[in-house]
Amino acid sequence: MRLVGRCHRRLLWWWSCKEIKISEHCVDAAIAEDDMHRALRLLEHQQREYKWHFQVERFIFRPDFRPVNLDQALALLVGIHKCESFLLHQCFYAGISAAYISIQLKDQVNLDLLRPWLFRQACLLGSDQLTFSPHWRNRECPYKQTVSVRACLLQLCLAEGRVAAKTIESLGNANLRLLNTMSFREISADVLYRSTTNLLRGLLCLSFDRLGCHQLYTSLKRLRTELECRRYRKPVEMAKENHLGLLSEVQDLVQLALASDSPVLRERRLAIMINTVTPDVAAGARDWLDFLELNFSPET
Repeated sequence: MRLVGRCHRRLLWWWSCKEIKISEHCVDAAIAEDDMHRALRLLEHQQREYKWHFQVERFIFRPDFRPVNLDQALALLVGIHKCESFLLHQCFYAGISAAYISIQLKDQVNLDLLRPWLFRQACLLGSDQLTFSPHWRNRECPYKQTVSVRACLLQLCLAEGRVAAKTIESLGNANLRLLNTMSFREISADVLYRSTTNLLRGLLCLSFDRLGCHQLYTSLKRLRTELECRRYRKPVEMAKENHLGLLSEVQDLVQLALASDSPVLRERRLAIMINTVTPDVAAGARDWLDFLELNFSPET
């Protein structure tokens, strides 16, 4: 049935290629005129009439295809996020992209809109309720979505510094529970490998006390043993990021934390956790880490 569906879509795209191209140009023209309502209606029409998901997903997943003006890009992404006509994974990742831009712009209106949604999707108290299946496609996989939204929520919390310390700790604990309880073979090799960096960002939220470091290192060793299996050869070759290399680096950082609290550990830890160039996130992250170091000792 899937093959029949794919063939039908390709035939529809071929038959409607002229109309699709015109529609894409009209979307670009509407954005240039700052008419996001019209742009969204055209994108809905593409998906409804032609099953054409490419332009909307370029806006969601490719920053270089979005409007250069960040306010326009944010309005477009929020519109996609809120529109029920788009596919669930499109609305989901549009929300994440909108949240990153809102953090960058300090757009409190949209942050107030997106914050409750981020917390709901992050499932900080219920990772064990996630559904796993090796047949989930990459962007539609609940595991991938959960790890992605937690990485986004982490940036928002880091921007708030020590005020958000409890939430940051909850993020770390939630990712550790997820890592310790999931069955790796119930997730496709591609999804598990490509999600590794965002998973690690959340794990670095944990306080680096001695017992915690030992537990975290054991969990990371289990993950590394899995990712070195044969079934990950193709994902490793195809991925743009060296997730396995970063996992090795995080293991080294945890070992370093057991021996000392060096400036190298601190700076590299923050460099991995932060995945946005927003200055407020970097400043807040340092404030959070200052607070953490004042209240926790590596010897405990």
